[in-house]
Amino acid sequence: MSKYNQVIVVEGRHDEQKIKSIYPDVECIVTGGSEISEQTLNLIYQTSLHREIILFLDPDYPGKRITNRILETKGNYKIAFLSKEKAISKNYKKVGIEHASRKDIIASLNSCFTINKNTNKVQIRDLMHRKLINGEGASNNRRNLCKSLNLPILNGKAFLKTINMLGINLERIDELIGRQQ
Repeated sequence: MSKYNQVIVVEGRHDEQKIKSIYPDVECIVTGGSEISEQTLNLIYQTSLHREIILFLDPDYPGKRITNRILETKGNYKIAFLSKEKAISKNYKKVGIEHASRKDIIASLNSCFTINKNTNKVQIRDLMHRKLINGEGASNNRRNLCKSLNLPILNGKAFLKTINMLGINLERIDELIGRQQ
């Protein structure tokens, strides 16, 4: 990771401490939890105009809500995903980046996606044809594909929205499906 151009957005101070234990020179913006302020949203957006922003938020409902609020600002973002299983505390009561292993955090940040503003989108019929939506085994096929892409497990509608947002095209999907067979 480039220590000068990248800024990682995390939810809390413990997440920031965990990131800095791995990448001491990286800068972080802490959202302060699920009630992200307009001031913080503006800081993230303004920073995205000049530096690479990586959204690395907890794999839970508040983390998704914060991510969606940030994405509404239409800045230039990358997003790193960590599965809930890799971010769960030792007592299985909390979920957060701070609970993930060093190895899993490095892997997630090294495989982040650039948010796509392209209009060449995957259609629902494309996913139906590939047995990823509305068919026998679709849920399991989609779960396997999500794992291959290092995405959270998503329902059909959320999967379609997410792959289009991330710019994952049909060629990439077909390549991964081919590897799974």
